Amino acid sequence: MLATALTTMTALEVVLFGKNNVSLFAIVKVPRLQIAPHVANLPRMEPMPDFKTERVTWSAAEDTGVELWVRRLDAVDSPAPGNKAWKLMYHVERALLQPQPALLTFGGAWSNHLHATAALGASIGLRTIGVVRATEAELAHPTPTLQDCTDFGMELFPISRSEYNEKEAPFFKAWLRDRFDNPWIVPEGGSGALGVMGCKHLIKNTDLERPWDAVVVAAGTGATAAGLLLGLKGTADMYVANVLKGFDARASIEHQLNLALSDSAWSNELASGCTIWNGAHHGGFGKIPESLQSFIGGWEAETGIALDGVYTAKALYRLLQAWREDTDWNGRRVLFFHTGGLQGNRSWR
Repeated sequence: MLATALTTMTALEVVLFGKNNVSLFAIVKVPRLQIAPHVANLPRMEPMPDFKTERVTWSAAEDTGVELWVRRLDAVDSPAPGNKAWKLMYHVERALLQPQPALLTFGGAWSNHLHATAALGASIGLRTIGVVRATEAELAHPTPTLQDCTDFGMELFPISRSEYNEKEAPFFKAWLRDRFDNPWIVPEGGSGALGVMGCKHLIKNTDLERPWDAVVVAAGTGATAAGLLLGLKGTADMYVANVLKGFDARASIEHQLNLALSDSAWSNELASGCTIWNGAHHGGFGKIPESLQSFIGGWEAETGIALDGVYTAKALYRLLQAWREDTDWNGRRVLFFHTGGLQGNRSWR
């Protein structure tokens, strides 16, 4: 009987705050009770930008018999266009609760995430710190992305490549909190539980009332894909284009889900319900060969919709390959997520 009771217990995490905002944690077991963790029920923070979903006429889709729709996150009216507004929504809300409101996060020389964080912080008067994988010399001659971050008021802090690899280590984050007066630290790319739950709001009730045959998105950290899986509730087939070379996207998506749900079985079930397209990286993250540039040019000439070379173009290219490999796509309604990132095109255009 005890064994049966233990298998039905759900762990609840309780956070207690002591002196000087030091957090203490306790795990409480509740017998025979199954609920979603509190973070899974976070309300949508207001105001959030609205987005449109439009039917796109593209010869490749028409030839395949696919009804292609694009969710235009690139066109939202926000200082942080693309999926970044949703990945950051709860992180920003949490940063504003700090004794000295501030947000610290990480990125490289052309980081969309740093750019969006800096712009969003400037728009609401929130202090932002960007820990950049760069040298002092490189920051002395910043990329247009980093120059924008500086113009938005972000404090840029360069660290070496080896130090950057330690960014998730507790001792390193503790040092950053001490160095910058206890900012809220956001994982690279805006991932983590709060990023996942923000991306859940990229799915609307109408997506569930009239389900799509397939939903397609690019993946880096996997936080956006994880949020979409939560929002879709199994109503549509999910396809994820992995743009990182030698990276286990499924494990990353499952990890992101577990951060939000604190339920490994549930996270595994959701992650296993999507198809991962590995090999969509075109040589590696940030690599944009001439063949991909040519593909982007053809798409843009037909549709008038700009693509970023790091994420959306690679996902769309892989989707086209899938159509050519499998005739079962004929007649399907497909929702493609355009996750923005267009400012990063300055690195190659």
